[in-house]
Amino acid sequence: MKRSSRWRRRLAGFLLLVLGLLALAGVSALVIRFAPPWLVSTKGLTGTARLQELNRVRVALVVIILGALAGGVALYLLRSSTRERREESHERELIERFTRAIDQLGHPALDVRLGGIYSLERLAREWPENHPPIVEILAAYVREHAQLPARTNGHRESRLRPPTDVQASLTVLGRRVLAYDNDAPVGLMHTALTGATLTGAHLERSLLSGSNLEGADLFKAHLNAADLEGANLRGAGLLLASLNDTVLWGANLEGARLYGASLEGAALKGANLRNAGLTGANLKDAGLHGAVLSGADLTGANLEGAGLEGANLEGANLQGANLRGAVLLNALFDEATSWPNGLDPGAQGAVRRAWPPEPAAWEGEVEEPVHPPAGGWPSDAPAGPETYAAREAYSPPQSQPDWPPAPAPASAWPDEASGEASDEALDDASDEESDEVHANSDPEPAPPPGWPNGQSRPDDEASDHDH
Repeated sequence: MKRSSRWRRRLAGFLLLVLGLLALAGVSALVIRFAPPWLVSTKGLTGTARLQELNRVRVALVVIILGALAGGVALYLLRSSTRERREESHERELIERFTRAIDQLGHPALDVRLGGIYSLERLAREWPENHPPIVEILAAYVREHAQLPARTNGHRESRLRPPTDVQASLTVLGRRVLAYDNDAPVGLMHTALTGATLTGAHLERSLLSGSNLEGADLFKAHLNAADLEGANLRGAGLLLASLNDTVLWGANLEGARLYGASLEGAALKGANLRNAGLTGANLKDAGLHGAVLSGADLTGANLEGAGLEGANLEGANLQGANLRGAVLLNALFDEATSWPNGLDPGAQGAVRRAWPPEPAAWEGEVEEPVHPPAGGWPSDAPAGPETYAAREAYSPPQSQPDWPPAPAPASAWPDEASGEASDEALDDASDEESDEVHANSDPEPAPPPGWPNGQSRPDDEASDHDH
C-alpha cells in the first residue's frame, strides 16, 4: 500500500475517534446529571444527606465512564496498530512475490516463465493499486517476445501461432479486471500475433496498430474503440466480435470472418475487405471510404448511414442489406455485384465498370509498313510512255536477283569524224539516255526481256541487229 494512502486512513481514523469521544462525553454528561435519582433511592433522606448520596452516585458514574473511554481508546489503538502491522506485512509479501515473479519472467525455462506470468495475474487482482503497472509489464513482455520478423525478399516469415508464454500473457491480459485499469490502454503495437487465441478477450481501447493478427481467433472479442490501424487481420475469425468505434484504417481484413460482428461507427477507410464474410454484420454509420469490398458477402448486413464513397463493390453480395442513407458516390461495381431488390445504384452516384471486349484474333496482328525501295518509287522517274507502263506493272520484289547487264549497242553513234549524227542515231541515243535515267532512279534490277504490253527494249533490238 502507498504511504499517502496509509496516512489518509490514519487521519480518517483519528477524526472518527475525536467525534466518537465528543459524542460519548455529551451522553455521559446527561447520564451524570439525570441518572443518579433513578439509580439510588433517596426516600427518607432530606437536605444534605440526600445531596451527598446523589453526588456519590455521580462520582461512580464518572469513574465508570472514564474507564470505559480509556478502554475504548486503548482497544482502538491496539486494533489500529495490529491492522497496520498486518497490512505492512501483507505489502512486504506482495512486494516479494512481485519481485520473484519478475525474476521468473527472465528465466530460460518455459514452466518457470509461465509461473511468473500467472503470479503477476494473481498479484494484479490482489493489489489493485499496482494493477496498471502489472498490465504494462505483461504487455511489454508480449511486445518483446513477439516482435515482427525482419523482411526477407520483400515479405515476412511468421509463425503459425505465438509462443506458449506469449499466448499465456495474452490470455491474462484478455481476462484482466477492467475496473482496475484506470483507463490505461493495453499497448500491443507492431507485434506478431499470428494465430493467437483471444476468444472473448477484453481489449477495449487497446493499441494494436501495425500488429499481425492473421488467422487469429477473436470470437466474441471486445475491441471497442481499439486502434487497429494498418493491422493484418487476414483470415481472422471475428464472429460476433464487438468493434464499435474501432479504428481500422488501411487494415487488411481479406477473407476475415465477421459474421454478426458489430462495427457500428468503425473507421474502415482504405481497408481491404476482399472476400470477407460480413453476413448480418452491423456497419451502421461506418466509414468505408475507398475500402475494397470486392467479392465480400454482405448479405443482410446493416449499412445504414455508412460512407461508401469510392469503395470497390465489384462482385460483392448485398442481397437483403440495409443501405438506407448510405453514401454510394463514386462507388465502383460491376455486373457481378448483387444489390438489394429495388435499389438503383447509378441513381445514388455509383459507377459501373465497363470491361472492354476482348480483341479478335485478326485484330491482334499488326501489318508491317511497306518501305519504299532504296532508290525511291517508280514515280520518281521522269514521266514517259515506258515509265507509265512500268508504274502499272510495278510490284516490289522479295529479293534482288543478279541479272546480267544488258550488252551495249554496237553502233550507237555514227562516224565521229563527220561531226554530225544521223536521225536514227539520235533516236537510239535518246532511248539509251532514257534507260540510264531509269537505271539511276530505280535500283530495281532490269526485268527479263519483254516489257509490258508486248513491247521490247530498244537496246535488245540493237543487240539483235548486231548479231
